Amino acid sequence: MTVSTNTFLQDMILFLRDDLRDNITDPMVSSRAKQLFVMTSYPKRQPIQYPLITVKANNLTTTKLGIASEVNKADVEVEVRVWARNVKEKDDLTQDVINRLRDNHLGTGSTSAYEIFGFKLSSANNVDEEDIKSKVMTFNYSVIIG
Repeated sequence: MTVSTNTFLQDMILFLRDDLRDNITDPMVSSRAKQLFVMTSYPKRQPIQYPLITVKANNLTTTKLGIASEVNKADVEVEVRVWARNVKEKDDLTQDVINRLRDNHLGTGSTSAYEIFGFKLSSANNVDEEDIKSKVMTFNYSVIIG
């Protein structure tokens, strides 16, 4: 499967979600009910089982690749958020996510079939509440469309 011009944003997000789901170990795998560990939106049903990881697109810009060209480079900002029960779990899962995404982009890993490139971690911020600890990471990727 390649990234389609008509669905490139959805293709990228689903690819990243599935890749994290397949390659990050769920600390609750033995006791998690039907809820997924990695998803594209925060779950709405209660009770929510932590830890979990959410993946979503935040921002998108495109640049034409020539005056008469119909081809564009799309730069996509992807938010990956780790939600955890404690700081250690948050930090461990954050490191797992960074390692996986850093080692899995065009030219390495398996994403060459998905045509995404230009991996960059642009921010990683703690958002710690009383009961839930989380880390919001912003990654940037590029894809050629057109």
